[in-house]
Amino acid sequence: MGVSKYGIKVSTSDQYDVLHRHALYLIIRMVCYDDGLGAGRSLLALKTTDASSEEVSLWVYQCSSLEQAQAICKVLSTAFDSVLMAEKA
Repeated sequence: MGVSKYGIKVSTSDQYDVLHRHALYLIIRMVCYDDGLGAGRSLLALKTTDASSEEVSLWVYQCSSLEQAQAICKVLSTAFDSVLMAEKA
């Protein structure tokens, strides 16, 4: 999973094939959490919309650690904040 100012790119572990892209402007909400089943799985959930804002999708990804999930949320939060600051200026 790669995060940039454009959004999130989900690819295979060798990064050869792109499985999905989530554009930053289509992400409505994100949250990271432990699955609560005692297995120590950390999950990242994204709520997205399509370009016409007619449909909403929920994507759930398993991260290798809670720290990784939190880091992804932090980077995305920073990207959202920078976009909002640019709009206010």
